[in-house]
Amino acid sequence: MPRIAVREFEVFSDHSGTQPPPADASSLQRSDGNILVPQPAEGAHRWLRARVQLDAVPDSAVALFVSSANRARVFVNGVQVGNTSVSNAESFGWNHPLFYSIPTALLKHGENTIDVRLSVNRFGKGVVNGMSLGPHAELQKQYDHVLFWRVTGPQITSLVTLLLGFPALLYWLRRRQDAAYGWFGLACVLASVRNGHLFIVAPSLSGWYEAWASVPLHWMLISLIFFSFRLCRRSFPRAERALLLASVAWTIVVLTVPFPQVFGLGYVWLTALWIATIGFVALQYRRTPRLELVLLLFALLVAQAFGAMDLLLQLGIRQSEARIYLTPYSMVVFSLVMGANLVDAFARARTQQERINEELDARLAEREREIAVEHARVLELQRERVAAEERERIVRDIHDGLGSQLISSILLVEAGTLAGPAVAGVLRECVDDLRLAIDSLKPAGNELLLVLGNFRYRMEPRLAHAGVRLDWRIAADGDSPRLSSDQVLHALRIVQEAFTNALKHAQPRCLSVHFENLPGGGWTLAVGDDGEGFDPAALGGRGDGLRNMRSRAAQIPAVLKIDSGPRGTTVRMLSAMNENPSQPS
Repeated sequence: MPRIAVREFEVFSDHSGTQPPPADASSLQRSDGNILVPQPAEGAHRWLRARVQLDAVPDSAVALFVSSANRARVFVNGVQVGNTSVSNAESFGWNHPLFYSIPTALLKHGENTIDVRLSVNRFGKGVVNGMSLGPHAELQKQYDHVLFWRVTGPQITSLVTLLLGFPALLYWLRRRQDAAYGWFGLACVLASVRNGHLFIVAPSLSGWYEAWASVPLHWMLISLIFFSFRLCRRSFPRAERALLLASVAWTIVVLTVPFPQVFGLGYVWLTALWIATIGFVALQYRRTPRLELVLLLFALLVAQAFGAMDLLLQLGIRQSEARIYLTPYSMVVFSLVMGANLVDAFARARTQQERINEELDARLAEREREIAVEHARVLELQRERVAAEERERIVRDIHDGLGSQLISSILLVEAGTLAGPAVAGVLRECVDDLRLAIDSLKPAGNELLLVLGNFRYRMEPRLAHAGVRLDWRIAADGDSPRLSSDQVLHALRIVQEAFTNALKHAQPRCLSVHFENLPGGGWTLAVGDDGEGFDPAALGGRGDGLRNMRSRAAQIPAVLKIDSGPRGTTVRMLSAMNENPSQPS
């Protein structure tokens, strides 16, 4: 059986009821499927009849395909084969194509009638479009194709726009200065709401349903216009407020005044605004060419073309059996615009970040150079300070070591207690002490008791020649305190200075050295004599020897205490951690 397209219907204006006109009834009124009932009453409808000639009864499956119909009940040869109703209430699925399997037993050779009970909307309009009778498999493919592009496609685009719109709105809520994201997100949500009337079946054709189709579309276009302004980095506060107020007024009128002219008025002035927006974006692109403006201009032109084609389809000027509305797909193009804007923003942010990083690297390099210069200057100052300290230390060492030894040797010679060979021995000892001074310029050991033992070895013969007894109270196997080589050298020089001062000024018969480890890791080292004492306070700030001794003690660190009286003098070093102010000095 070949496919038969039905393009003409008889209209029975005087027939009412739920059953089709009699089989032998006819009407001179003809229609292509579009009817208009003046001043329709509630539930108004018209019966339409198509006559189809068959040369033979088909021997394979047959189907009836209707591209679109307002609300319809379909009868073949007086038998109802399908409807767009839910139970007894006729459902309004105007954008859903209809597909009915026709039992071959209902068909006959010769003339067959197809009756359609078609309801009209509140403006009296009713439509049956693209009816075909033919092979089941062929019409099934056409039905699937039309169903996808008219119902499934808008469902997919609605989901996609919602998935794009809500993140854009959330981003705008976090960054109010990026208003383009807010308007784009609002347009996406409104587009999804508006597309719902293409695939959601309503219980009846009412004014609210038509407002569902027009009001969200109106506000979606307003949002896209504002989005275009923001993408051009422009805003017109007064004009935008006026446009919003006019849109609110139009929405109120649409919802309250049942005149089709109100819908037309809104479409006319929105079309004018849309064309003006296209011109504005083109002008902005001419001034500052940017990729997102090219895509925006393309999206605006595509949306305008889609809207014009849909209007022509709705008015019946553009003939299309599939009757696919294109406006729902325009948001896909705007999504590409937003995607390009995001890519551009990301690229600009990366470029700015790289530029900032380069500036920071340059500043860091400059700072590193400044720090290097400052560090070199500090090192030079440190070297100068170390050299000055070393010179001062050498002066102290010569005074406390070799100088003290020479003075004590001269005193012994003058006292007549040294013979010629003894003088040579003393001079050799001076040479030894000179070696000791030279050794002090080298790194010293950190074993205090070992260094003091070497000092005893050098000094004991000399004291014996002078008739001075040495009372050495340091255990040979005692634990040496943990000191650095510099600290050990300072302690040794203090002991040497104490010996020199005693031999020079006190005329002692006995010198004593006492070392003791204290609890907690501290220690004390004392040098005493039984000679003539002196008053430390009477010296005031005079005396390089005592001043050097205190300076050396501070660097160990230790507290230097000097006790002097008629029975002799004691110089005591007490490590700083064991200092006890209550001890007598």
